[in-house]
Amino acid sequence: MYDASLLLSLQALDKSIADLKETLSATETSLKDDSLVAKAENIFQQIYVRHEKVAKEQRETERETQRLTDRKDLIESRIYAGNITNPKELSALQEEVGNLTSLIGDQEDILLVRMEETEKYDEGLEKATTQFQDAKAAHEKKLIDLKSKQNDLMKQLESEQPQQEALRGKFSPDVLQIYDRVSQSNKGIGVAVVEGDRCSECRLSIPTQLLEKLKSTDEFVYCNSCRRILLRGTLR
Repeated sequence: MYDASLLLSLQALDKSIADLKETLSATETSLKDDSLVAKAENIFQQIYVRHEKVAKEQRETERETQRLTDRKDLIESRIYAGNITNPKELSALQEEVGNLTSLIGDQEDILLVRMEETEKYDEGLEKATTQFQDAKAAHEKKLIDLKSKQNDLMKQLESEQPQQEALRGKFSPDVLQIYDRVSQSNKGIGVAVVEGDRCSECRLSIPTQLLEKLKSTDEFVYCNSCRRILLRGTLR
């Protein structure tokens, strides 16, 4: 009715092709996965935005400090020029110089904090830039490796699928229908070999009457436990 060795060969080929397709699918999924690059880019963008903000705040503080200093220098130059004779005006200018000196001190304290913050984000941005670049480089290398793997898998499939079709052509439609049904019910392994008095797949003992039937018939005999098709192996 059927050639047992060919049926095992078909099962091995079916299993190989199924594994290839599964690996190919996983490879194609990995090719689309750029999550590590996206994560590194997101971190970079967050630090970049914050870096730009603190750098802008530092520049604004520097400009305000310079504006106050220029104003103070201008007033002091008027005072030291000796051209102000009105005591009230002179007192007002001196008071303004005092106020400006205080404001400049406050701005310099703020500027120091801004500079420290900018320096911290300078370091963070440099690190994030390096990590982003490394992630992109690693992703590019991964793509090259995965594409090479994808090509190898496709070539292997192209080689094995015609073999599968040729081998299936050696069986009658009835045999193939039974084989396919049992295989689908057992995760692609529909055929088992008898080893002593046990099924090679489920490893459970096979009743004596089934063993005797397997010796004397060309019909399909099924394992009483896992329901796989049994083939003669090392029968006791």
